[in-house]
Amino acid sequence: MREYKIIVFGSLPIATKIVKYVNSIPNFKLEGVVVGDENPKNNDPWNDELCLGAYAKKYNIKCFTLEELSNNYTNNFFDLGISCRFGKIIKKQVIDLFSKGIVNMHGGLLPEFGGLYSCNYSILYKSKIGGGTIHYIDEGIDTGNILRRCEFDITDNDTGYTVFQKTQVALYENMIELIPKILNNTVEVKTIQELKEIGYECRYFNKNSILEYKEIVDQDFESDNLLYKVRAFDFPGYEPAYYICNGKKIYMRVSSEEDK
Repeated sequence: MREYKIIVFGSLPIATKIVKYVNSIPNFKLEGVVVGDENPKNNDPWNDELCLGAYAKKYNIKCFTLEELSNNYTNNFFDLGISCRFGKIIKKQVIDLFSKGIVNMHGGLLPEFGGLYSCNYSILYKSKIGGGTIHYIDEGIDTGNILRRCEFDITDNDTGYTVFQKTQVALYENMIELIPKILNNTVEVKTIQELKEIGYECRYFNKNSILEYKEIVDQDFESDNLLYKVRAFDFPGYEPAYYICNGKKIYMRVSSEEDK
């Protein structure tokens, strides 16, 4: 049985779960991990899982930097890279080290929600469908061929936080299903252009794009935009949506049963 050499890139518990999955398959060999952030803001839905850096340290898993990979290994040395919400740009020198490429878990549906803060934008754009996308990494940002859109329904009670958590679960469940198919060359892909041609919108959001949405203005009180903004930015550890009154921010969030 052929042994596949795998590297996992990530920071959050979702990456730890992928590491555990890789280690559970007899012909998968985890060569090591690349930790993007040693102290990430952890809002993953798995409270019993360590973040990847802590898990790797506890179990003596080899940790690489991107530079160490590109400087010490040759093209196609590894079989597959798995990027689990990894926060750094992976350049061609590293991509070329993997004969099957590097597959990425993007936190929004592509091509509609490229870039950052996809869980917030899915609510701000009043989408009925949320999810993440598993795609190959290429030299662009969120432009590689798509293996699967991992979709779920967005309810009227969802917030940016719950959409994020649902996305993590959807990405994990779909990734562990796809990994064997990727290694066996039995997976089908679509290009971004193919999705655009059948009607999907193409959007990209940078780190500053979100700022114009967070403030609640008077017109929002006359429409349903108010509730969408409040829901979109209801996310622990981050600034909620706000209304400015007499020069001060009044923060708003969605109430829960615990608040009553």
